[in-house]
Amino acid sequence: MAGQPVKGIDHAVVVVRDIDAARDAWARLGFQVQPRGFHMRLGTANHLMIFADNYVELIGIVEANPFNAERRIWLEDGGGLANAALRTDGAALAHAAWTEAGLEPDPVLEFDRAVQIGGREERAAFRTVRLGRRRAKLLGFFACEHLTPRFVYRQEWARHPNSVVALAGATVIADDPATDETYVRKVFGDAAVRRKDGELLVVSGGTPIRYMTRERFLSMYPGITPNRSGDHPALLSFRVADLERAQGTLARAGVMPATASDGRVLIPPAFAAGVCVEFTKGQR
Repeated sequence: MAGQPVKGIDHAVVVVRDIDAARDAWARLGFQVQPRGFHMRLGTANHLMIFADNYVELIGIVEANPFNAERRIWLEDGGGLANAALRTDGAALAHAAWTEAGLEPDPVLEFDRAVQIGGREERAAFRTVRLGRRRAKLLGFFACEHLTPRFVYRQEWARHPNSVVALAGATVIADDPATDETYVRKVFGDAAVRRKDGELLVVSGGTPIRYMTRERFLSMYPGITPNRSGDHPALLSFRVADLERAQGTLARAGVMPATASDGRVLIPPAFAAGVCVEFTKGQR
């Protein structure tokens, strides 16, 4: 099969204990939050914030089962940003590449969920490959193949009051930024991973993942303090077309961000279901 096993972040997964509160919190940040969907096989419910070619997924547990055991463990530790679902040219392709890399991926899992489009119920279908046997210590990864992208990536769903146009990356806090270096090299390939200025940097598909110390994090994102005290995935970055519009949306909702010297808008985790958020100027 021709194609790439991994092509950057398809979507970021935020695991929440109270999905109603999380939905409302992200709506106050100015996102168009999609109606609740259900993964009946997985025992989870979700809300999405869709962009042109990536998105954020809020996930809550509806019914405990073996498919969501990892999610439930993450909630016990505080929840928040848990996984980067990676775009792929094919779940079978990702499975083969990760098997060759020694990651022992789980079998390809196929599932779907109902979506309402134009008054009709459709089924958004996916194939995923999880790394359940050999997990990362920090940010988790799985591959996600969209079988029906037309039922997920819709132009009318990608219009947000805060003018966000794309998920732009993620930041992970680690006392040793190289904690998962060997692992991420197997996930993404050596060419996507490098060390820079004391960070571990993964560059794939235009959505970089940065691993850095807490000291560096507090310096780079002044005015916001992560929820957790230990190593954890801490922040999601978004590109916005109009920073003033984003700031106005936040002000009207009573959200109090910090502003970096270069104009970036930084939102504390208390306003985003446990995730630090960065708005930075830019087009997709």
